[in-house]
Amino acid sequence: MNRSGIVSRLCELYPKVNHKEIDGLVRSLFGTMVDNIASGERIEIRGFGCFSLKERSAGVVRNPRDGISIESDGRHVVYFRAGKELKERVDASVK
Repeated sequence: MNRSGIVSRLCELYPKVNHKEIDGLVRSLFGTMVDNIASGERIEIRGFGCFSLKERSAGVVRNPRDGISIESDGRHVVYFRAGKELKERVDASVK
């Protein structure tokens, strides 16, 4: 599901709310999340999970197709850790 899918689903659940308002709300929510993660803050949504930044150190990486090794710079990556409720629901649906 992508952002427009979320907007469509919310429009189905709340037909009295204008589509533009829901779209603006979803864009604002994700924009705020991106801004906070980019500034190094941790976001925790109970039952869903946590988003945070992790630092990857510089080192040598290898391209498996060509076999060529190159130096990579250190960088930050977004890390997601699933919450307890999400893990339990995924486990229950997969079995």
